Amino acid sequence: MMKRALIALLAAGLLPLAAQAATDHAAAPMKAAPQKPLTLDDLRNEANASQRTETAEAILQRFRAGVGNGNPRMAVFWNRAFNDQVSDWASQRRVVVSGQGSLRGEIPDGKVNLDGKSNAAAQVETRSGRRSAPMAPAFDLQTGFVSQLTQAGVTVVDRDAILRITDNALENGEFARLSPDQARLEMRALSEHADYLMVLSQVSGREFHVHVLDVTDGAIRAMVNSNGVPPETDEDRRWVATDRGFEKLERQVSLRDVGQELALQTLAAISQ
Repeated sequence: MMKRALIALLAAGLLPLAAQAATDHAAAPMKAAPQKPLTLDDLRNEANASQRTETAEAILQRFRAGVGNGNPRMAVFWNRAFNDQVSDWASQRRVVVSGQGSLRGEIPDGKVNLDGKSNAAAQVETRSGRRSAPMAPAFDLQTGFVSQLTQAGVTVVDRDAILRITDNALENGEFARLSPDQARLEMRALSEHADYLMVLSQVSGREFHVHVLDVTDGAIRAMVNSNGVPPETDEDRRWVATDRGFEKLERQVSLRDVGQELALQTLAAISQ
């Protein structure tokens, strides 16, 4: 009986300590919910997802209210680099010849001292050969791109055309000039016939880079990296009945659609 009373007394003494420990102990941190691992299908869907959230109407309206008011002229380089090469001519060697001479003599009225120095430099230059034009994107992609820019009020300028027009304006009819420097002729043509230069590069099958430069001061007006996939429409979500039940039709995106989407995303970046 005594043993039971002792046990009861000890238990009664430990209860407040247990209660205090329960109240003083910090709550255990909650574990984060497990994340679903990325699969090949997830990566594929992400790569094929549209990168545009605005509607085409909102983009065109904002562009026309801003830059598009002046009907800007835009030259397009298809997979053609616009680099720091300012001339077709390149120098590999430079020869400098210098000399110094003096002449002393007397004339009846007094002495005459003549001193002279001369320097001459010769630079050996070579001209790079005419490079073949880079492979341009598919014609349908160019068609969609140009049609969307034209719809926005942009005058799209062809590089080859303005080169020939500029060269022809420099010709006096005798055709006695030497072959022009293509790099300098290109820059002169851009400054006379374009307000902006757009360089579109197809990096891979579904990755495109677009740079837009102001021809006047070289300011970067837009830089776009896109897969060219437009947002889904109701027509893209059609279901058809098959022998396996209803199946969703696979979305078909044409090259013309890709060109239009790239143009829209570029217009959106310019008018930010």
